[in-house]
Amino acid sequence: MDEDVLNGLPDFDSDIEAEVGPEPAEELVPGDGALDTEVREFLTAFVKTVRAAQLYVQGNPLLHQFVQDLKKRITTIWDRVPSLNFTVYESELRWLDSTVYREKLGGQDNLAFQLYRDGIRRVELLPGVEEDELRQFIDVLRLSKTLKEDEDDLLTLMWNCDFSFIRYEYVDVLGDEPPVPTPDLSQADDTLPALPELELSPELHTPQLREDFEPSLYFLDETDVAHLQQELHREWERPTKRDVMVAILDQYEMGDEERRAEIVDILRQMLPRVLAEGSFSQASFIVGELKGIADRMMASDPTMAQEVDAIIGELSEPIVLEQLVRILEDGTVDPNSEALATLLGALKPEAVIVLIQAVPTVVRKEAREQLMATLDRLASMNPKLMPGLISADDPRVAAEAAKISGRLKMAGTADPISRLLKREEQEVRLAAVEALVALRTSMAGGPLMGALTDKSREVRVAAAKGIARLKYSPGAQQLEALVKGNELRKRDLTEQLAFFEAYARAAGDKGIRLLSRMLNGRRFLWFKYPSPLRACAARALGLVGGRDADMELNVAETDKDPMVLSAVHAARREPEEDESDDDGDER
Repeated sequence: MDEDVLNGLPDFDSDIEAEVGPEPAEELVPGDGALDTEVREFLTAFVKTVRAAQLYVQGNPLLHQFVQDLKKRITTIWDRVPSLNFTVYESELRWLDSTVYREKLGGQDNLAFQLYRDGIRRVELLPGVEEDELRQFIDVLRLSKTLKEDEDDLLTLMWNCDFSFIRYEYVDVLGDEPPVPTPDLSQADDTLPALPELELSPELHTPQLREDFEPSLYFLDETDVAHLQQELHREWERPTKRDVMVAILDQYEMGDEERRAEIVDILRQMLPRVLAEGSFSQASFIVGELKGIADRMMASDPTMAQEVDAIIGELSEPIVLEQLVRILEDGTVDPNSEALATLLGALKPEAVIVLIQAVPTVVRKEAREQLMATLDRLASMNPKLMPGLISADDPRVAAEAAKISGRLKMAGTADPISRLLKREEQEVRLAAVEALVALRTSMAGGPLMGALTDKSREVRVAAAKGIARLKYSPGAQQLEALVKGNELRKRDLTEQLAFFEAYARAAGDKGIRLLSRMLNGRRFLWFKYPSPLRACAARALGLVGGRDADMELNVAETDKDPMVLSAVHAARREPEEDESDDDGDER
């Protein structure tokens, strides 16, 4: 090897030697709590910058911004101390006996271990390092992670840089062993001379290994090998897209107004793209990070918080929501996943109308339930939207909005729901009846009674069952007229039974007289009532219950009409089921 090159290298024979250059500062200004925090934040930003240098090519504006922020931080520190002198340990850096950086030993970005592994035990940064050498030091740390076994180590790279404002001390962790002398046996004697008894000095009786030469640092057991394999696998499988997103979001939070405007355009394109790919986890990660930024900036920068809220609000646009619903319907995403819940939780009130239109078309049960839950949440948070949606011209929107209002028991929507009973669409009128029943309000009784004469059989049956469920007593007189009238006799048994049950629930004991006459009595010329009406009267008496009703059922047990006998047995066999809630019925 060239003698001149050897003469330029530091002497590695001694245990600890200082790098050639100015002597380290002897006196340091003692730090207080605030200064310790500044130093910790500087080291945290330094590690992030090294990581950014690995992600981005040289000259990238994002990387430049990281470096500029780092320079501002250290420039502020120079106003308080003459230098920064760090003592290096395996998993931490100390400054003035205070731990200002700590990382677990197996961490992939462990700056302390990166320095410690190559023998560096002390690093001192001097004012002026921020000009050029700080960036060179970052490049050296970046390159050291990519070096092969036969290439230079970190110490050599630092020595080649010939720093003027960075001082460091190191130990020779791989020093050569002295050569073992080879004895000349040509003139050896057959007899071995007596060896003198050696007496060890007191300090050699209990030899100790220096911490720098612990075998566990350089010789791996099975546990260490398994850990390295696990870390290697994790690094290989590490999602690079997530790292890029983190870098973009960091730059958005740290950047100036011009840079933020550029990143806003990137985020607005990124969210729809990842949703189109079905990557709900990435989309929810972006939304969660943006929410965190908005919360942190709410007090200091309200404009930025509003800007972030606007980005998240674009999830509620029709084209984005339609894409999301289509992905759910395809079954490629778990509807119960936490990522989907995060996305749906970020929707704005404007999404209600889009989801209402989409829900009826969703066939997949799990997806439909998740969307319904989201609709209920948005509707409950924005009750003033519901009357307008109920009155919408689109029958799907009007019907679904009425059902949601009924489920959520929005009493203020009873009037617009009642007006739906005059619409031409059968599905809208049927949804209005179901919603009025679910509201359980006194305002629902009158419209339900009007629906008993609807032109649609399904609407009439639903209204009769709703009145029975509500036990709407003011409607007993009108129901009696319908039960006695000839129009009901022209309808099928299911509809007749629904009307009789509604009358029994509304009239109670007062209806026993009419029901008993229809079951056991006779009409003009001693003719009995038709079998379907008698059977319905028997079932209605079973619902009323009580001693008088039981007596009438006992009389009918001897009847020869099989339909009537079957209804009497059903009334006896099935106990009365009170479908009303415990919190009271609206009458």
